[in-house]
Amino acid sequence: MQAILILNSGSSSIKFAVFALERETVRKEYTGIVVNIIQKPHLKIKASSGEVIINKNLSETTPSNDPYTRATEEILHWVQLQQINVIAAGHRVAHGGVHYNRATVINDEVIINLEELKPLAPLHQPYNLNGIKILQKKFPKIFQVACFDTAFHTTCNPLSQLFAIPKWLTEKGVRRYGFHGLSYDYVVSQFDKYLPKDKVNGKFIIAHLGQGATMCAVHNRKSVATSIGFSALDGLPMGTRCGCLDAGVMLYLLDQEKMTYTEIEKTLYKESGLLGVSGGIGSDMKELLESNNKDAKTAVDLFIYRICCWIGTLTAELQGLDGLIFTAGIGENAPYIREKVCEQIAWLGAKIDKDANNSGQHEIYHQDSKLLLYTIPTDEEVTIAKETFALMTSC
Repeated sequence: MQAILILNSGSSSIKFAVFALERETVRKEYTGIVVNIIQKPHLKIKASSGEVIINKNLSETTPSNDPYTRATEEILHWVQLQQINVIAAGHRVAHGGVHYNRATVINDEVIINLEELKPLAPLHQPYNLNGIKILQKKFPKIFQVACFDTAFHTTCNPLSQLFAIPKWLTEKGVRRYGFHGLSYDYVVSQFDKYLPKDKVNGKFIIAHLGQGATMCAVHNRKSVATSIGFSALDGLPMGTRCGCLDAGVMLYLLDQEKMTYTEIEKTLYKESGLLGVSGGIGSDMKELLESNNKDAKTAVDLFIYRICCWIGTLTAELQGLDGLIFTAGIGENAPYIREKVCEQIAWLGAKIDKDANNSGQHEIYHQDSKLLLYTIPTDEEVTIAKETFALMTSC
């Protein structure tokens, strides 16, 4: 079987998928993940049917001492055992900067350019590029494609991308970019399947709610504005990230708390968000919803409150609203969050159908609702596979 390998290389895990090549499209065959890469790597692989076919701890003794190379080699070894001929690879890359507004064939020049963007996504870009280099070293002639989380948002209102800072900083790339673009790209590609025909090019807000949480205003299936900006710290509070924060807080931490850069980075990226507000109870929404602790409730309430605030902001950007779409882990699987958000935006005419919402249906608006309300599952891997296939067949 000829296939495309999809890699999403992170700091502590590597997600992957295998797509079989067909005449004019691709078909997902397997998905997998290696977690706890540094200390106790564990590999789990599922078939497209959902059947778990591999679920094991990986040996820490391998030909390679580098844990990321070791994990990638384990994936490639399994792929080869299945007699899968990987002829191309697609990679999720966090940041494409201002120049990469679409998927791009990877060469040495592209890698150099993406290396320069590491300061803009220090906890994501280095690991994304590491996956590319490991594969390039093992298979020097393999066709590789970079698919960018920022690319979908290059159509945003230019004013929404600016900070009110000195121009020289803006020219150095300090501006709003937006992320989760691969997810939004997939969701809008599903509009024809889920939405009424006369609304597929309408004004919608998509809420990608998971451990990483962002929102995006779309019109004519294009991004108009987004909640997240320069870094993965902006916008909504997330699992362990703070979300939108007064810059004066960081000055306070430097001046009064005498915190170092590394300490501030750890606080804002790893110890804040739902985890921080809950007093350390957890970053998992399911755990917080099941807890009777008042701090857990505060974390959930703050998350809902900020979502509703961003709905107001993004509705203003769109100058109107046809509907709201929930996606990703929390968006797709937490009916309580969806219900409370819709209750708080009743002023926009939202009214949720509680039975449809609680039973996991995709169409969840009440017949009296003035807004269309949906859950649409996302699949960033499909977006990457299709973009890789398109470039492969056009070259």
